[in-house]
Amino acid sequence: MLLKIVLVAAVVMAGLVFAQREDLVHEWGVAGTCEGVRPPVDDGKHWYACEEGLLTGYPSLIGDQCRYESRASSYEYWSCPAPVTRFPSRS
Repeated sequence: MLLKIVLVAAVVMAGLVFAQREDLVHEWGVAGTCEGVRPPVDDGKHWYACEEGLLTGYPSLIGDQCRYESRASSYEYWSCPAPVTRFPSRS
């Protein structure tokens, strides 16, 4: 019985460590993520390509005052009036 409790506690601890390692969550594709890309036209906006996550789907940038533009090649493209600081930029 004690062995079962120890095993369950170890699994729970491993899950908590995994959940805190946000980079692993995105790297393994569990949660969707976005990355800044070069804009197709020089409109002064910041563009992001978002990948779908296994559990979370595509991230929504509506709360960042961004506008959904299109979906192509398994990416959703968004244009934003200002940089979204929670995602890196390649532009």
